[in-house]
Amino acid sequence: MIYLVGQIFLIIWVAAFIGLILGWWSRGLTETAQETVLPMPSDTELDPFGARTRLEQCHRDNASLRRELHDVQQQLVQWKQADELAQRGDVLEQLQQNEARINALMDDLQERDDTIAILKQELDRLRS
Repeated sequence: MIYLVGQIFLIIWVAAFIGLILGWWSRGLTETAQETVLPMPSDTELDPFGARTRLEQCHRDNASLRRELHDVQQQLVQWKQADELAQRGDVLEQLQQNEARINALMDDLQERDDTIAILKQELDRLRS
């Protein structure tokens, strides 16, 4: 008897589950059918003067966007030039630092050459 009751409950649950799946699937079919129906054009869409004004507005918007694009491109070029100048400034600063090091080394070398010349003179004087 319990076995029979269990089978009945199982069959009811399976039927309910299948009903839910079929309901959900048929809901999706009706939504896609409604989407495929083309809407009727309104009076404003059929009006040739309205279409002309929309076309003119599109041309104005297009020109405005082109001007804005041109301005943004000019700003980009200016920023790139400023970045290059900053990099050149960094290179110039490094060159100046290297020049200062070279000058310091040249001064040190000159002092050593002078010291060597003095020591040679003393050595020659002591030999004579």
